[in-house]
Formats: sequence, structure tokens, C-alpha cells
Amino acid sequence: MGDISIIARRLEGGKYVQYGWSGNGGYYSMVGARLLSWYDDPQKVEYLFGFGQMRIIGKPGSENGGESWFHTHEPDGMPHWIGKSEREIFSRIAFIDYGYFYDLDNTWYYVIPSPFRIKIPLLYINRHLDEKYDEFDEIGRIERQVAEYILGDFYESDEALQSIVCEKYSQGIDAIRKDVLSESDEGNPCYRIWDDYKAIFNYFDDWVVVKTDEDMTKITGFLVRKNQKALGAERVETIDWDV
Repeated sequence: MGDISIIARRLEGGKYVQYGWSGNGGYYSMVGARLLSWYDDPQKVEYLFGFGQMRIIGKPGSENGGESWFHTHEPDGMPHWIGKSEREIFSRIAFIDYGYFYDLDNTWYYVIPSPFRIKIPLLYINRHLDEKYDEFDEIGRIERQVAEYILGDFYESDEALQSIVCEKYSQGIDAIRKDVLSESDEGNPCYRIWDDYKAIFNYFDDWVVVKTDEDMTKITGFLVRKNQKALGAERVETIDWDV
């Protein structure tokens, strides 16, 4: 994987998002852990975003000295960008590998910038790191679970998606599942849906929300939405999907 990261937040009132570079080396142990440890409340988030885009996110107060370079803020001199939707946060920098999003529920989320932007509570990631303090094995499991859900429980409950598969893909859903979820292929199954079964991918909004229990230790489900633009309706931001 690469290591470019962005941080973003939904501004109060929910009409705008603020986002920008948060440095290279954007994996959890470099950026995510700092956000949870040092910036996990609205006041600290406000302070952090006041620096603009960052090469390194340092400790609170490190701009006053007293910390090693590795723990000292390093702004890059650029203000954050402002957008009207969470869908814009990956739009200004090429090849982003990690996204961190602070939403109006005062929760940090880890957002996987794959074809489906998968939004996961950051504390859940913190609790499912491997022995190297990396998140990648768990991210791979989540991507597979999302594909399984879309082609499994959701498909079985949604007649419109069933009709699309019947019309577009003569091999049928069982063959599609086998292809997408093949254990012999180590690639991301969500990419396979996007690349090989575009009609299925386009049926959905391109964001997915991971729901967990209150302790954020166990995944309890996934929230997906139909592509509202294709239905001639206005898109709803993910913060309102569970309302």
C-alpha cells in the first residue's frame, strides 16, 4: 500500500466538509493513533484543523517547542479545502490511501478509499490491529464482508437488484459470488464488483457505513444506500443514514 492520508470533518450544521492532507505515512499507527490519543473531542479537533493542511500531526502544544520533530506539528502552509459533501474529500489529491473523518456524532472514522468508500469507527480499527500494530488484515476482512453482504443478504432482500443481475449477467448471482469472493484471488472483492460487475456497483451509493456494537469491538452490520442520483433524488450524507 501507499501512505498518503487526508483528514476531514463535517462542519457544524452539516452543510459543508473541511478536508486536506495529513501527511505521508498515513497508516493507523502514524495518524489514526494520534487522532484518537490527542484529538478525540470537538475542542481538540477545532484546534487541529486550525493549522491547515499538515505534513505531520504533532502533539497538542508542540508548536510551542519542547517535542522531538516526530511529535511536532508540521503544517504545509495550505488552508483546508471546503466541500459540500463527504464524497469530495478524496477529490483534490491523487492516490490517497487513508482517510480520517470526524463526523457530527463526535466520532473519528477510518475511511477506506476503495471503489466503495467504507466508513469504519476508528476505535474499532484500534481494537483490531495485528501483532505489528497494523490495520491491514482487518481492512481486508471488512472489504470481503462488504462484498459478501451486497451479493448475499442485501441481494436476497432486494428485487430491483435481482432484476438487474438477471438482465445484465447471464451467469447468475451464484457464479458472480464465486468469482468475486474467490479465495484463490487475493485482490479486493469490492474492486472486483466495481471492475467486472459495474451494473451492480452503480446500483449503490459509493459509500458504505460499518455498524458496530457500543464497545466498538464487533461489527453488527452494514449500511448501504441505493444510488439516489440514478433515482433522480438528492443524496443523503452518511451521518443521516441511520436516522
